[in-house]
Amino acid sequence: MIQRIQTVYLALAVIALSLLFVFPMATFFSDLAYLKFYLIGLKNMAPDGAIPVPATFNIPLIIVVFLVAVLDAAAIFLYKNRSRQIQLTNIAVMLNILFILAILFIYIPMVEKKTSIKPDFASGIGIYLPIVSLMFTVLSNRAIKRDDKLVRSSDRLR
Repeated sequence: MIQRIQTVYLALAVIALSLLFVFPMATFFSDLAYLKFYLIGLKNMAPDGAIPVPATFNIPLIIVVFLVAVLDAAAIFLYKNRSRQIQLTNIAVMLNILFILAILFIYIPMVEKKTSIKPDFASGIGIYLPIVSLMFTVLSNRAIKRDDKLVRSSDRLR
């Protein structure tokens, strides 16, 4: 049944991941540069400013976010196969954690090293969206497991 609570959680996780393409994850601001770190790339907001990283810099991040969104969306439509739903949401949780760790420990420090500017995370909500997506995916996983347990207990009573 598509109207279960885990469907709402998974849909909210997909929405949070799709909002990553719109909102910046970090801002790098100094006297000489004003950079915004989006999922789709690093944008220099200053006129005539160069971007210190190549254009293909964020492709692995885009691939991981796309995979997590596809796994969450696929889990919505696999409501008849709860074990497959649990597998997909477990993989989505692991990829989401990998994405968060890559952002915080690889990509942001790399841009910080190349520009010598400290990041400002408070200026954008993009850094919080992967955490929101992770939270909703974990909640959906718990709801799917609860449904599976309920169905198995009712099968024992028959």
